[in-house]
Amino acid sequence: MRRRLSTTGRVPLLPAPKRWHDWPEPNWRWPVVIVAFGAVLPVAVAVALSPFPIIAVVLVLLSPSGRSAGLAFLAGRVVGVALIVVLVAAISDLLERSEDAAPIVALLRLLVGAALVVLAVWKWRGRPRTAADSALPAWMGAIEGSSPAGAARLAFLLSVANPKELLLGVGAGVTIGSAGLPLAATLTVAAGYTVIACLSVLVPVGVFVVAGERIRERLNEVREFLVRHNTAIMSVVLLVIGAALIGGGLADL
Repeated sequence: MRRRLSTTGRVPLLPAPKRWHDWPEPNWRWPVVIVAFGAVLPVAVAVALSPFPIIAVVLVLLSPSGRSAGLAFLAGRVVGVALIVVLVAAISDLLERSEDAAPIVALLRLLVGAALVVLAVWKWRGRPRTAADSALPAWMGAIEGSSPAGAARLAFLLSVANPKELLLGVGAGVTIGSAGLPLAATLTVAAGYTVIACLSVLVPVGVFVVAGERIRERLNEVREFLVRHNTAIMSVVLLVIGAALIGGGLADL
């Protein structure tokens, strides 16, 4: 990094870093990235545990065009998850640069966290009481006949139009954008977040591409388990992530 001189020409000064353009000192690169990634890792795991994309990808893989449709579903999932977190991180970073806007970022964390807690309570109160109540939504019945293009569209919509996943993505984007990272570090953390968040789709698609029909029965078992227990799992996950975001928002006020 080149040094610049003060107006007196005697005292060497370092240029002020631009968060989205200059890396910090080399020894700080990976620790900063690791800390930021650690902050969004629980959110990425929560997104990965979201049951609807997992159930949907299982149904897609069980369709006649399972291999190509599964790969298309994975592509749509990755694009949807990455789009939300990168867009929100960019907006959050712009707000964070202004001291007057810092409370706005903290308030946004509080609102997203509160919304996740409310959603967790609502899902828990509406959880199925019997096996008959655990049936899939009617619209999911048409997934097994999806074309690759239809599978990609479905995955994208499940990532950006599902309120639960949207709130989680916004929470992750706010956390990354408010970390004061340069552009390369921000994209690195966002990429890591996207990979973890998409693992629950990436793994079954990858296994199906390799093993094919040999795992069809196991996929059905996974689908049935998620249909029975998805509400309880997601209620707990949403409550924990919501509480963490509320705590972070209060600390930033």
